[in-house]
Amino acid sequence: MVRHGMKEAETFKDQIAKATLRLVADRGTDRVTTSDVVKTMGITRAAMARHCPTENDLWLAVAALIERRMKQAWSAVAAGEPSPSARLRSLLAVQIGLITGMPVLRTMLLSGSLHADNGALRQGLCDVRRGFKALLVEALMEGQRAGQFCEEIDAGMTADRIMEAIQGMVVSLSLNQQAGDPVEEVWLRLDAFLHAERSHTEPNDRDRRELS
Repeated sequence: MVRHGMKEAETFKDQIAKATLRLVADRGTDRVTTSDVVKTMGITRAAMARHCPTENDLWLAVAALIERRMKQAWSAVAAGEPSPSARLRSLLAVQIGLITGMPVLRTMLLSGSLHADNGALRQGLCDVRRGFKALLVEALMEGQRAGQFCEEIDAGMTADRIMEAIQGMVVSLSLNQQAGDPVEEVWLRLDAFLHAERSHTEPNDRDRRELS
């Protein structure tokens, strides 16, 4: 009985998170409250309070939903790509696909409140970022061991540069300045960086800017 109740609670919380995402798409993150979600869903405040009693809980539910969606896509890539190089490119493609397929996610990433007042959503999205970075680092290090990537690059720093490149793509898409295939454009810069020979282990200033 307890498990059944927990499952129902999680399912309803997902519905709340989806309703919130729809509101964010219309209004932006800054202008969505628990009261707005209550009205949109046609539920009572008591029902909302049982699942998301505060706005922090609401945004944590949103972040958890996004994280689950992304992890499902990442897991499919990890299971289907034994080659580290192919896996890295597929992870890049699937992440860009998730972002371009969820305009509301771009809205949240660029929201002023995300960086100022909305600590719960910011923390949730930071957790998503850490999970994605871990997969990138794993693919990079495996690729180095397999001789697919330059041994002298720093896997953690390179993963950060990849995510910065994706973040830049998010801004470009939002400003309608993105031309061509974003996956291919990011991969071309990444590929040159991964296979470049280095004379020392520490990247120089040019290397640091390579993927920015």
